[in-house]
Amino acid sequence: MLDQIYDLLKQYDLRMTPQRKAILEILYNCRGHHLETENIYQLLSIGPDKKRKAGIATVYRTMEMFEKVGLVSRLSMEDSPSRYELVLPQEINHHHLICLKCGRVQELDDVLTEEFKKIILENKNFVVTAKPIKIFGYCDGCSQKCNSIDDFKMKIGSGFNV
Repeated sequence: MLDQIYDLLKQYDLRMTPQRKAILEILYNCRGHHLETENIYQLLSIGPDKKRKAGIATVYRTMEMFEKVGLVSRLSMEDSPSRYELVLPQEINHHHLICLKCGRVQELDDVLTEEFKKIILENKNFVVTAKPIKIFGYCDGCSQKCNSIDDFKMKIGSGFNV
């Protein structure tokens, strides 16, 4: 699978530097996790191979470049650092549930997203394309900390209607 990713970089005329290769390996080995740039930088620093080491600025630039060519998906929230994950060719339609309180990111089942797309098509006559869907809300742990619907409304602001 990594060979396909390396080939994609070649298609964009991007050199496969030891640092880029190491970052791709980290992202590949951490599939399903959403890593901050700092996490990737720390993982690069582990081990004796000096070719793997890169400065934090290199990691930021590399992640930005990988995002531009579609190799990674970036999840951003206002008060948190961006998180990244590798986008494999078969995972183009990759969707997330993102907790606004704790920042927890959960993968959204493809069956649910396909059903969602059908409902949108039927009710709004709108075809959803391959853009990732990000649904923001509150995870089970954070929503259970609210004792009542009024507490919940206060936590998320006055724009909430029940």
